[in-house]
Amino acid sequence: MSQFRFAETAGARIRYLDSGGDDRGAPVVFVPGFTCVADDYAEMLPAFGRRTAVVELRGHGHSTAAGPFDSGALAGDVGAVADALTSGPVHIVSFSRGTTYALLWALAHRDRVRSVSIGDYVPEEIALSDDIARGLLDGRWRGTPVSARVDREAGLATIRSARTQSLWEPLAHWQPRLLAVRSPNAPIVDDAAWARYRGEFPGAALHEFADSPHDIFRPDRSRFPALVRP
Repeated sequence: MSQFRFAETAGARIRYLDSGGDDRGAPVVFVPGFTCVADDYAEMLPAFGRRTAVVELRGHGHSTAAGPFDSGALAGDVGAVADALTSGPVHIVSFSRGTTYALLWALAHRDRVRSVSIGDYVPEEIALSDDIARGLLDGRWRGTPVSARVDREAGLATIRSARTQSLWEPLAHWQPRLLAVRSPNAPIVDDAAWARYRGEFPGAALHEFADSPHDIFRPDRSRFPALVRP
């Protein structure tokens, strides 16, 4: 039965949802998007087919809302959960903006990563304006106000701490076992980025969800986990 647990890192207390069960030699560490909380994914955890933990990054849900909020600190949140699960290998799964932090940790711990799965994002850290950040934080996600999901000041600090950087090159040099999924209806992974995925990762499994918005868990919540599973 799934349980909420906490992991400690650099003065932060990070909540994660742990499915428990057999990890089959390497659990899944899933890092969701900027407006997500772990509760969003409780029903779909069995679809991954092994023990899975959903990370609530600092400032999200019931995790600490204290800084720092730069990408290195949030990558540390991912690592804290991975280390709480195992000292051995993991499968890294990400969705949307969680991809940046998941990849930063994975690139620094390549010997522990058996596969990388990316949901509708590019291997980059993307800086956003305050106007975009406020629009996200003042909006709704999956039927509830983002203000109930993300601490506003922590969210703004996270966006303001972001710096533009490409992770394409180190990821391509590494060539991990890779799955990438995109929605062609959303602007984040455009045709040029999708072509770059095809060109730089010839062995990757690439899938398009033609009926999904950026939230690739609509209309089928288990479709992405089912692709990750094998």
